[in-house]
Amino acid sequence: MLKIFVIDADAARRTQIGRVLTEQDAHAEPFESLEEFAQYTAADGLILAHDRDDVIDRLMTHVERTSCLPVIVYSEAPNRVTIVRAMQAGVASYLALPLAAEDVMAEYRQIAAELPARIEKRRRVAEARAQLERLSRREHEILVCMLDHGTSKAIARHLGISPRTVEAHRANLMTRLDVASTNEAIRIAVEGDAMSMIGSAKTE
Repeated sequence: MLKIFVIDADAARRTQIGRVLTEQDAHAEPFESLEEFAQYTAADGLILAHDRDDVIDRLMTHVERTSCLPVIVYSEAPNRVTIVRAMQAGVASYLALPLAAEDVMAEYRQIAAELPARIEKRRRVAEARAQLERLSRREHEILVCMLDHGTSKAIARHLGISPRTVEAHRANLMTRLDVASTNEAIRIAVEGDAMSMIGSAKTE
């Protein structure tokens, strides 16, 4: 039986959603808030959450840190921009209220078929970001420049430093990333979204 974790501050709506899910042979676990859900260890199942305030960002941060459970969110009359932003944050699907259990289960079946690939992608992203965290701020900056500028001379002109300095940093970052080719380093930069991490790169 599929276990569905329903996160919704509205008690009446939580109860109603749990009731309709039960009709589809699913087991609903109700939670009033993300904070309450965070106290629960969820090994498998589906997260179904009401979209309000900044719950999506906080929920996806929690899921990425603790599990690979798929997330479906719902709200009253969501617009296209809201749905796109949710998908970009990592949400698997977005439904409009009132929820029909058949729609939830249909979405889950599609998500479940794609889940192994999603888990593998998430693993690769986490691994890439862990590798990027080994770099100094300058090495991180040069790796990002490798995506746009390519050659050491072009990077040197862009950063206002000497090509020799760029080459030294390139050699160091390749060693820290434990890669043998520029293509491998660039793959890690892309998978780990090096651009978004540059502000938090360590200084030396």
